[in-house]
Formats: sequence, structure tokens, C-alpha cells
Amino acid sequence: MKIVTSLLLLLFVSASAYAQTPQIERIDTVEYGIYTADKTSCKRDAEGIQRCGRSNLRHAETTSTVPAQLGVEFGLRYRVVGNPNGAPVQIKRIWRLPTPGFRQPGKAAIHHLERVDDTTVGGTLYVSYGFDDPWELIPGPWVLEFWYGDRKLLSHTFTVVRR
Repeated sequence: MKIVTSLLLLLFVSASAYAQTPQIERIDTVEYGIYTADKTSCKRDAEGIQRCGRSNLRHAETTSTVPAQLGVEFGLRYRVVGNPNGAPVQIKRIWRLPTPGFRQPGKAAIHHLERVDDTTVGGTLYVSYGFDDPWELIPGPWVLEFWYGDRKLLSHTFTVVRR
């Protein structure tokens, strides 16, 4: 009888753990394009890229064509779709840069940027890149990918152009 009770308890615990694991169906694009925002608390990361907090975020234009100009910020808002609603998830995002990648003076070339966002199922997040330094102004396709585990759930290409 103890074995049967133990097996039933193990089955119940396993089923409960499975039920709590988020099931991600997809990631939807809410909006994309060029944005404006107020930047605060700016600091350079290990790659030399300026990272800032943002407030007063405003969607300025829906476009996938981005001018290679200092001060331009582009990206998208996305929503995680799945179950259960509100469950915490980590979404990996990767910016794949055009060849030859970034070449900050005195540093090795960077060909992609990878970060992990903590969000929730049903939650909406904003992801962007802003041109702060001349060495970031690389024309060509900038591909933004979103991954959950080993599944790529969304890809959006922005084409950066010189004007």
C-alpha cells in the first residue's frame, strides 16, 4: 500500500509541475518602427554599447527602414502568447548585425548582441536599439530574433540605410 501511495503522490507532483510550466505558443509583434524616448541612467556595457533606462516611450513611425543617423532609435513591442497567462518566462533576443559588425575603436568586432528578457505570458515588452556612436551606424539588414529555449518564435528585419 505504501508503494501505491508513493506512486500516486509522485504522479500528482509530476502532473502539477507540468501544469505550472508555461506553454509558449508564439510571440506577436504589437508594433514596430522608429521610437522616441527619454533616456536616463545611461552606462556602457562590456561591449562598449550605451545602455539606458527609458521613459515616455513614443511610437513615431511604423517602418522597417531605418536611417543610419545618431539619435535614431528603432525596435518593436512584442507580446508572449501562451498559457498560463501571467506565468513568468525568459525570452532570449538576438540582434544579428550586418557584416562587418560593430568595430568599436580598440575592441574586437561584434556580430550579434544577445540578451534575456524576463517577462510574463501575456505580457508586452519593448525592445529597441539606438544609435549613440558613429561606429554603430552599419547599413544593411539588422535582424531581431526572439527565442524561447531552442525555438525561434519571431524574427523581424530592419534595414538600416545611409541618407
